[in-house]
Amino acid sequence: MSRILIFAGTSEGHELARFLMNEGKALQADICVATDYGEVVLDDIEGMRIFTGRLDEKAMEDLIKTEGYGLIVDATHPYAAEVTACISAAAAKTGEEVIRLVREEETAEGLEYVSSVSEAAELLSQSTEGFLLTTGAKELKDFSQVRDFSERAVARVLPSEMSLKACLDAGLPPKRIICMQGPFTREMNVATMEQYGLETLVTKSTGRAGGFMNKADLADDGYRVIVIGRPEHESGYTLDEVKERLRTL
Repeated sequence: MSRILIFAGTSEGHELARFLMNEGKALQADICVATDYGEVVLDDIEGMRIFTGRLDEKAMEDLIKTEGYGLIVDATHPYAAEVTACISAAAAKTGEEVIRLVREEETAEGLEYVSSVSEAAELLSQSTEGFLLTTGAKELKDFSQVRDFSERAVARVLPSEMSLKACLDAGLPPKRIICMQGPFTREMNVATMEQYGLETLVTKSTGRAGGFMNKADLADDGYRVIVIGRPEHESGYTLDEVKERLRTL
C-alpha cells in the first residue's frame, strides 16, 4: 500500500484530503500546508497528519525519505512556481513519483492581461481611480509602490494574521482591508466595488476554483479588470484525474 503526501495550497488540496477520507484512505496520507491558516481550513479532515510550515527542497527531501511516501501530489497554487520546483526536485532525488494537479485556465472578453505584478503596478500608477487587489498578501509590498496606494487601493485577503500584517505593513489603513475567505460571487464582487467606489479589479488567472469568472465578468459591468498571467504553462492532471489515480492505490 503506497503512502501519499499531498502538498496543499489550494481548495483542491482540501478536496483531495476529503476524497481520501471518504475513500477510507486517510491513514494512508499526510498533508503539508505552509501556514497555520492552511491547517485551520483542514479542521474537518480526520485521520490524516498535517505538517504545518514552509519547507525548502532539503526539508521536503528529508520528509519524503523519512516517511517513505510512494506518491507525492503537488496541489499547490498555480502561482507558487518556486514551491512546485522544490517539490519536483525533492521527489526526483528520492526517486518517488510526483503528480502535479493543474487548474484549467479560463478566459473572458474585455480583460487586460499582464505578465507580472510589476507590470500591473505600472498600469495602476498611470491612472487615478481606486482599485481592488485580489492577488494575495505576498504581492502587496510590490503594489505599495503604486501612486497614492493607501488612498486608492483596497485589498481583499485571506483572514489570517499574516495577511492582515502584510496589508498594514504595505501602508493600507484598516478601513481599506477586507479579510475574507472566497471564492466570491459576482454579486459580492460588484457590491464591494460599489461600496468602495472602485473602478479597477486586479486578479490572477486562478481558474474556476479561485472564482476567476466571477471576477472576470465584472468587465461586462463596465469595470476594468487586470489579470496577472500565470508564470508559465504547466502540464499536469485535473482534479478528477488525480482522484482517479488515488482511488487505485
